[in-house]
Amino acid sequence: MEERITKQQLMEMYNVNRTTIEEWRRRFGLPMIQISSHKKYIRKTDLLEWENEMKPKGRVKRFNKDEVSK
Repeated sequence: MEERITKQQLMEMYNVNRTTIEEWRRRFGLPMIQISSHKKYIRKTDLLEWENEMKPKGRVKRFNKDEVSK
């Protein structure tokens, strides 16, 4: 099974709150998968692809040492 990243993990990775993650989903097409109203995740490969699409536009910045893109 492909590695999944929870919404909570995304918040920690990017040092943002849940409102920001939802804004990225709505405005910038972050491909979150919703299991229920309280369970959302993203596949790691989808996150890497989305992150790479956002890089040239300068929209995504990482604030901690964890790396998703290489």
